[in-house]
Amino acid sequence: MDIVERRRRAQKRKYPGNWSLISDRIRFMRAGGVCEFCAKPHGAKVTVGAENCWAGEDGQWRDRNGKRLPGPLPWPRDYWWKYVIRHGGKIPQLRPAVVILQTAHLDHDPANCADENLAALCQFCHAEYDVQQRLWSGGITFDLKRGQKVLWK
Repeated sequence: MDIVERRRRAQKRKYPGNWSLISDRIRFMRAGGVCEFCAKPHGAKVTVGAENCWAGEDGQWRDRNGKRLPGPLPWPRDYWWKYVIRHGGKIPQLRPAVVILQTAHLDHDPANCADENLAALCQFCHAEYDVQQRLWSGGITFDLKRGQKVLWK
């Protein structure tokens, strides 16, 4: 078993035994099956555009906060060029996706399952909310893969 898999298992042990019941209650009973940040419904087929704007099956475009838009947002210039360079000249496109609600820990501590610390978020909002945490933990994973020791506080 490699070091990344050991870290993944150690992280899973931090969750309570009844995590699936807690998660279901937050996502479907409290939030009613929609993202608490952007109002995307669970299981819906959506079209995702720039800056997390989206359109549901009705074709109505909404911004990252769920407010109505006349159409998709334009791609920011710096993002557009970075994408084009990274993907060999391909321009960013609107892409279809299926919304999956996830339960997010707002303080990033899996042991803290208080209702005010949990939010029902779609995969896009969850990734955007956790970006700093993912960068930090990704850096540690990279260091561990290279075999370097990481000092923990």
